[in-house]
Amino acid sequence: MSFMKNSIFFAPIFRRFLGLLLLASLSLPAANAPAPGTGGPVVVITYNDANRINITVASSNPKIAQLMQNAFALHGAFQTTAAVPLQYVLHFEPSGDNHITATIEPKSGSVSSYKVEVTAVSLTEAAYRAGDKVVEQLTNIPGFFAGKLAFVSERPIPGTTAAARSTAREIYVSDLLGQQVTRLTGDGKISALPRWSPDGTKLLYTGYYRAGFPDVILLDVATQKRTAFATYKGTNTGGTFSPDGKSVAMILSTTDGFTELYVSDSAGGNIRRLTHDNAAKAPVSKASPTWSPDSQRIAIAADYVGGHPLIFQIPAAGGTARALPTNISNYCADPAWNPRDPNKLAFMAEMGTQMFIAVYDFSKKTDPVTVYNEAAGSAPCWLNDGRHLLFTRRVGGMDQLFILDTAPAKAPKVVQLTHLGASEASWVYVK
Repeated sequence: MSFMKNSIFFAPIFRRFLGLLLLASLSLPAANAPAPGTGGPVVVITYNDANRINITVASSNPKIAQLMQNAFALHGAFQTTAAVPLQYVLHFEPSGDNHITATIEPKSGSVSSYKVEVTAVSLTEAAYRAGDKVVEQLTNIPGFFAGKLAFVSERPIPGTTAAARSTAREIYVSDLLGQQVTRLTGDGKISALPRWSPDGTKLLYTGYYRAGFPDVILLDVATQKRTAFATYKGTNTGGTFSPDGKSVAMILSTTDGFTELYVSDSAGGNIRRLTHDNAAKAPVSKASPTWSPDSQRIAIAADYVGGHPLIFQIPAAGGTARALPTNISNYCADPAWNPRDPNKLAFMAEMGTQMFIAVYDFSKKTDPVTVYNEAAGSAPCWLNDGRHLLFTRRVGGMDQLFILDTAPAKAPKVVQLTHLGASEASWVYVK
């Protein structure tokens, strides 16, 4: 499969399978320890911009004050700096163990005073959701603080052999800032490509624990019960729920041993093959299905052209796969469709010796691609606001997650989210 050599989003499954996978040793703390976002200070790579909203975050509770300061530091619309006039003071006052009162105190900003009361299952959850309401009040787009993150990391699992520890990759879930981290798998095998269900109760992922070959597994997050979703002979990978929750796209091997795009219902039944390309002399490898927000189209990476991956889209009901004219690289992979704007699709583009995050805009007739030179990395994953992206970058021999604000035309804000090792992010926000 020629186009998997650099794709962090897809390749971890197959690099080991083909004897090509080189993984660094990652470490995460045990479940419910303060990580991944609190493994060190928030690192702001590009930050100060006069167009950002200048704020101060305040609370009588030091933990809540620090939590919300860290949360707003991740958001590209905000900054805290003495270089420009203060516009708003954001107050977050707790009462009891699950209630927050948030207020916006205008200083020089144009938004009027605002107050909201939020009750949730925990004080942290209430603070995140209150922050999201404040964000929406100030920016007119949804906040993302209360979303849930799934990711992959490598760490020693108690009771496993040294050999198993060196190859194990496990699935974790956490809140945005790593206040609660839970490991969901512990097989000492490869677990990869976690993908949330739209309601945030389940994950599809690719696992090797059953027979040493890749299967698509359905995992109930609350009970941690696992069900085999796709276990056909050969390769089963890339299971991804449609936004309406009714369908799943996945990559399966056909009887001739090559990979094709399939769609099933949400239970894995009524499976349909969407691509039929490998009867030709040159087989076409495919990976990384992603759905349009209306669940009507699917984008994949495929090496239809010259043995190099490019991004293609195909109707979910079936039809012809058509290439996106990115015209910036002959190696494009890891497509991710914007959940709010059907005209935007993120992907990874190899340019020179590096990989960069790029966004294709279907609405633009000329120059439809924006390449974010500040965002060297791969495996983009949109947050629910349709403005920010998570992506994976190698730092000091470890995979880490970063957040990119795609809104600014120049000097986008890029913030390192994890410090203890994480990759292959998936995000869900449940109201």
